[in-house]
Amino acid sequence: MIPKPNLYPPFNIVRQSHVELGVTDLAWARGFYVDTLGLQVTHEEGDHIYLRAMEERGHHCVILRMAESGTVGRLGFKVWDEDELDKAEAFFKSRDLPTSWIERPFMGRVLQTRDPWGVPL
Repeated sequence: MIPKPNLYPPFNIVRQSHVELGVTDLAWARGFYVDTLGLQVTHEEGDHIYLRAMEERGHHCVILRMAESGTVGRLGFKVWDEDELDKAEAFFKSRDLPTSWIERPFMGRVLQTRDPWGVPL
C-alpha cells in the first residue's frame, strides 16, 4: 500500500540535489562515471571531481572525493527557497540533531546536518 502524501511537511524539499561519494581510486571512478555512465565533468581539482548529468540544471549532481575507503559522504537536497533552509534548521534542531552553516564550492547557502541514523545531509 502506498502511504498518503504529506502535503504540509515541516520544510519543502524539491528534489535530491547531489550525492558525495568517497572513492579509493579517483581515476577509475572518473572513468566509470564519465566514460561508462556518461556524466559530464564540470570541475576537477586535486582530490575532487564534480559531475553532472546531461539535463541537470545545477553545477553538479555527483561529487567524487578521494577517500581511504568507499563511502557515501553526504546526500544533498534542494529546498523550495531560502526560507525553507531556516525551517529545516529548526526541524533538525528540534530533534536534537546537529546543524551548522557551511561553505561549499558551487553552492549557495548550505545547511549541514545528519539524519537520525548518522547519514550526513
